[in-house]
Formats: sequence, structure tokens, C-alpha cells
Amino acid sequence: MTSGLHICFFTDQHPRTLGGAQASVLLQRTFLERAGHTVTIVAPQDPADGRADPGVVALPALTVGQGQYSAVLPSRRLDARVDRALDARGPVDVVHLQGDFWGAWLGKRYAARHRLPLVLTTHTNVDASFRAVAGPVAGLGLHAVAAWQRQVTGDRARRSGHGIGYDYLRALAAGADAVIAPSGHFAARLREAGLPVTAVIPTGVHDDDVAASPGRAPRQDDHPRPDDRVSLVWLGRFSAEKRPLELIEAIAATDQRIEADLYGTGTLFDRARRRVQALGLTDRVRLHGAVDHTEALRAIASADLLVQTSRGFETQGMTVYEALALGVPVVVCDRAIADELGGDTAPWVWCAEGPEPGSLAQVLDSAARAVRSPDGPRVPRSFSTGLLQSAQSGRLLGVYTEALEAAAHRRQSRPAALSARYSSARRGARSSGSASTTSAP
Repeated sequence: MTSGLHICFFTDQHPRTLGGAQASVLLQRTFLERAGHTVTIVAPQDPADGRADPGVVALPALTVGQGQYSAVLPSRRLDARVDRALDARGPVDVVHLQGDFWGAWLGKRYAARHRLPLVLTTHTNVDASFRAVAGPVAGLGLHAVAAWQRQVTGDRARRSGHGIGYDYLRALAAGADAVIAPSGHFAARLREAGLPVTAVIPTGVHDDDVAASPGRAPRQDDHPRPDDRVSLVWLGRFSAEKRPLELIEAIAATDQRIEADLYGTGTLFDRARRRVQALGLTDRVRLHGAVDHTEALRAIASADLLVQTSRGFETQGMTVYEALALGVPVVVCDRAIADELGGDTAPWVWCAEGPEPGSLAQVLDSAARAVRSPDGPRVPRSFSTGLLQSAQSGRLLGVYTEALEAAAHRRQSRPAALSARYSSARRGARSSGSASTTSAP
């Protein structure tokens, strides 16, 4: 295993801002540094927090999305700024693209200029994200992204028939030494669209958070009494693709002993609150708003079941992994995620097959009966341990080693290829000269 690497992450957002990719980046940095490596993150500056992070090269950025996000525009001037900043930090061994847009292209340009190994993690299902957020105008947004990609790279992405978003990601992945997907089901979609996925490495759960969780040990051994209420927990963005309203409708149709705590904010939060009141669920469903990650893990650990309601949207489904790492069984609405976690062979995972709330209600009732039972399902400790970040970081270092070896092979073969082209050119020149002499009068 290669030791003492300097790994450079390029991201679309500052790692201190909210978001799944940002949380993943910070987690990876923590465990790579624990393993003795150096990690530098190149990212747009945080629009809301000016504190300096010695491990981050913060770039001047535009604020977009009503100040929630930052954007940088790759250019020669910005390339030069990145070069100066990274030169001052010592040589980079591996470039790892941890974004999908401006940060990714900035990093790809850097790797090309310096002939460095390039690794890409595909955090976002670009097609699904645009369609979920933009709805009927998603096509316009996707075409704009494709046009921007052509402007930055000069290349037109070949159409695959799988959607503009996948064509865009394929252009981003071109030339990478390794392409990582965060789940097997997303890897399958990417491969169908022509992306050369070489590894599946999910974002893990912080080992220390699991060890410190007070709810983990009891949940491995104890079960609620049959007459107890069953507590569900749901965490996410209150938006259409996350389907919180469908969950509330489903709870209204379940056993009266099922209660739920929902955490998060978003455009549907007020509507969800009104729906809880209209259905008479105020004694069973509680909406808490946003909480920090520590509080979120505490809420998961104290629940009997975690519910995730999105369908066909998640590239991984992080809260499910957190719950299982804490020993908490899960209910999902995406068959691909269920199969990833063992499917029908894993009694600690239930899946609602249909999109309607009634289908979810039936599954919630079944899961509630199971966890009430003294013989209810337990998440095996060996399964939970495999979801920790320490395990994922070991696999990531293996990818870096292979990327370094591939880059070294290219450097060794380059002189031979240049020599072969030079010899071919000389032979062509001699042949041309001979032909000219023969044909001269």
C-alpha cells in the first residue's frame, strides 16, 4: 500500500457547507489523514463562513441559488492561481475529483497540466437531480450544462441515449484512471450509459460516531415489548424527490401505535406541517426542522426503524447506511437500495414496492410488527462494521495505488511511443525522398 501520499480533492462547494458530498469529503479527509496521508481540498470559498481551514485552498467564487451555493468559472487565470497555491504545499501525487461541475473541471484541467493520476467519484445523478429540482424546465437546465461543458472543454459529449446528464458525466470521466460510484445500483446505471466505473465505494459512517452512540449497544440485543409504540425516524430535505408527504400519508393509514420524528427543512416543510394537522397526526408525527449531524445520529440510534422514502433518486442513500451502522433496521422505497443492502435475504431491510402511500403503510405495519417481536430482526455486527468509514478508506487507498501504477505505466510508455512515432516519421521522410529522386527527370 502506498504511504505518505499528497491527495488533492477538487469540490464544487466548500466542505464546511451543508450537503452529502461535502460531508463525504470531510469524512474521507479525516480517515486518510489518520492513515498518514496529506489531503488538500480545492473549493470555492464558503459564502457564509470566512474562517480559514489550513487544508483548503479557497477560491474566489460567485454566489448562486439565493446565496446557498458558490460557483467558480474555470479559466487560465484561475488555473494559475491553483497552480501557485498547490506548488506552495508540495507536490501532489493524486488528483481526486469530488464534484460534478466547476470544481471537477478545474481539477481535471490541473491533472492534465501536471500529468497526474486522476480519480473521479460520481456523487450526483445529474439527470435525476435536474428533473427533481427543475421539473418541467429540467431539459433546459441540462442543455445549459452540456453547453457549458463544451465551452470549458471544447468537446461535444457523444449522445448515449441515456440522457444528457449521463452524457455529461461520461465526458467528465474521459481519461480518468479510476471512476468510483458510491453504490452498486448507481454504478450499473453509469456503466449502461458508457461510463467506465472501476470501483464501488460508498461513503462510510464515522467510526467514532458509531462508537460514541448510546443507542447502539442496546439495539443489538434488546427489543420493544409487544405493546410498545414503534418509533420511526426520517431525515432529509423536505422536497418532492424525498417524498416526505407520502410518508405522512402512509403513517395516517398505519397502526395507531406507530409514531414518527421527521428532521430537515425544505420547500415542503410548511405543507408537511399542515398535512400532519389535517390528518390529525399531531400526537404521532413530530417535525423538528434541521439539526446537526450529532443530533441526527442520536435520533437514528434511539429509533426502532429508519424510513427513507425517495425512489430512483439516491446515488447511495446515506441515512440508510448510518442507521444500519448503528444497528437500526430500515424501511426503503427504492428496490435498488434494498437489493444493495441484501434485499430479501436481509430481514433487517424492508422495501415498499409501489409509489403510493398505501404500499408504504403496509410495509411499515409489517416492519413494526417485526421489531415489536422478541424474535425481531437484528442487524449483524459484522454487517454494521463493514459500513464504517475506516473500511471504505482502505479500499480507496487501493484505488489510488492502482491509479498511480497506471500513471507510471503511461510515463514509461510515452518515450517508447514518441520514439516509434519519430522512427515512423523518418522512414516516411526517407521513402518520400526516394520516391522524389526516382521520379525526377
